[in-house]
Amino acid sequence: MRSVTFKWIMLTSSLVISTIVVMQLYWLNKQYNLEEKEFTTNVVKSIKAFYVDVNYNTQKNLQTLIELPDKNTFLFKVDSATSATTLEDSIALELSTQNVFTDCKVALYHPLQNAYVYEVYMPTAASHYPINEGNELPIFKRNYTYGMLNFPHRNKYILGQMSWWIFSSIVLILVLVCFAISLFYLYKQKFQNEIQNDFIRNVTHEFQTPLTTLTVGLDIIAKPTIVDHPEKLAKYTKLMQGQTEYLKQHIDNLMKVLKTEAVGLVLEKKEVQPHQLIKNAIAQLYTVIDEKNATIQYFFEPTETTILADYNNLFVAILNLISNAIKYATKPVVIIETSVQNNVYSISIKDNGIGIDKHFQKKLFKKFYRVPTGDVHNVKGLGLGLYFVKKVIDAHGGNIKLNSIVGIGTEFVIELPKN
Repeated sequence: MRSVTFKWIMLTSSLVISTIVVMQLYWLNKQYNLEEKEFTTNVVKSIKAFYVDVNYNTQKNLQTLIELPDKNTFLFKVDSATSATTLEDSIALELSTQNVFTDCKVALYHPLQNAYVYEVYMPTAASHYPINEGNELPIFKRNYTYGMLNFPHRNKYILGQMSWWIFSSIVLILVLVCFAISLFYLYKQKFQNEIQNDFIRNVTHEFQTPLTTLTVGLDIIAKPTIVDHPEKLAKYTKLMQGQTEYLKQHIDNLMKVLKTEAVGLVLEKKEVQPHQLIKNAIAQLYTVIDEKNATIQYFFEPTETTILADYNNLFVAILNLISNAIKYATKPVVIIETSVQNNVYSISIKDNGIGIDKHFQKKLFKKFYRVPTGDVHNVKGLGLGLYFVKKVIDAHGGNIKLNSIVGIGTEFVIELPKN
């Protein structure tokens, strides 16, 4: 299964997991609201039963007798002759009957005094909360006598009633999160395995062709009769030189990347003249240039400025960019320009090659990445050249820009600080 297919499976699984988690949280919230309503209903039933106990006239609608200034507090009209003992005993009994087992503050308010003439804190054995009367009860000024029920631990009590729901939801969410993390690491491992396998196949393919060419060339020039055909000898010698240089470039890139991954990119900066460095890179590519019949044009800034840089690493970076510019064109025309502006030294390498689609440009500097063209083996290289180029430019505190149009060509612009 390729990474693309597995990525879609990962995305679908993530969406399903997210949906399950959201739905579970939704049902938890809904269950909490239901528990809240049930709690309120049970307290109202307890107050209604209290009215029956004390023979209070309840001909009026209960909504006119009971008031909820907040979710934790219930006010209910009582007869001014109602005793505190009757209120406490009856309320305690009725709350127990309605299965409301949480601490409750009971108070009796008298309008003439505008104060509570009686207060008591009623803990329950099932509440498990410390016996504490808590903060002073707020006074709600009314022109009638009322009883007050205040439940300071109402939220904790409701959550306690939902303990199984909460526990099962936490377990489910943890299982889903662990499953999602496992999928992520599985995908990461699979992706790395595919990259490794592709890399091995690419190395085998890239090295096999030049080695075969070298073997054939050596077999031919080893024949005694080759001395009678100097033009053939020159042809095969040149061909083998080109393939040797091709192999050397790949091995250099591979070794430099491996070293960079192991110990980081160590720079040995010194004064470097970019013009001479570029000319040396072009000279090293002479066999490729000749083989592809490439045209190299360069327009250097006139002052021949020097910059502080690591010659060897910058040389390999420029060599890779010029090599790519030649590689991906039928009749290569490579234009190299340099300029200096605001203490920034710019090197532009422009080609007339096949171009790079915008869809692939963001991934171009990633390790082992090669722009696909159908069959993976149709794409030349190991996917290390541009990765190393980016590492070198970043290490110099510079920047590399890419401009490309499919079918027209590509331009890489390197910007390096002068000092």
